Amino acid sequence: MAQQLDFQQEKRFEQREPPTEEKVVQVDVGDQPNPKLISISESLSPDEKQDLISLIREYIDIFAWSYEDMLGLDSRVAMHHLNIKPMLDRSSNNNSFASTSWK
Repeated sequence: MAQQLDFQQEKRFEQREPPTEEKVVQVDVGDQPNPKLISISESLSPDEKQDLISLIREYIDIFAWSYEDMLGLDSRVAMHHLNIKPMLDRSSNNNSFASTSWK
């Protein structure tokens, strides 16, 4: 099963097909309390789809499905910060745009 997928990937690489905008279908490989959605190509045969889904389910614990699954990852890598100046004057109770102060 996995060898067949490896062979197909190798064949596609050798043919050097350009990337395409294929239609995909979402499949839930998780369970009821923990859904885990993946997108797979609609162009796969039913056997290829089933083999791929089975392979992913077999190795489901290897994939990181959320930030919490990525042990050892520095939070500075996963967090986004906006480097902006405050727009509202915090000493005022009036939070309208007219009371903005640029610092």
